[in-house]
Amino acid sequence: MIFATNDLTNMRTAQTEHMQDFGRVLSYAAGTLNEFNEADAPTYTESVGTRCGLDMNPNTGRNRGGEYASQDMTRIQYDAVVRLPLDVVVKETDRFQVTHRFGEELDSALTYEIVSPIIRGPSGIRLVLKKIVV
Repeated sequence: MIFATNDLTNMRTAQTEHMQDFGRVLSYAAGTLNEFNEADAPTYTESVGTRCGLDMNPNTGRNRGGEYASQDMTRIQYDAVVRLPLDVVVKETDRFQVTHRFGEELDSALTYEIVSPIIRGPSGIRLVLKKIVV
């Protein structure tokens, strides 16, 4: 189905307005080589925050039990899915950090790694996430 420009604009506006959470992309940078020619740990740089919609219940929708088969039939375990506006720049090597839920700041930010290819729809981006436990 081909959407009219006006329809796409309305869909994107509605999608963004229904995102009640706030977070930021943590951009990946590979570690540099040390004196032993081994890579140091990678670093993650915080980006400017963005509105998002976090679903921490993987038992909803078509993917039951926090697991689904990717395009190559690999089973992917995940803890959450986040919706982002289309203008957010994110790579599969990045991480995503949620700082506010339902408009309220969290005591401790929730940090996730991206465990699936980025899903781009007509009105937004979806990331499949696995929580990082420190």
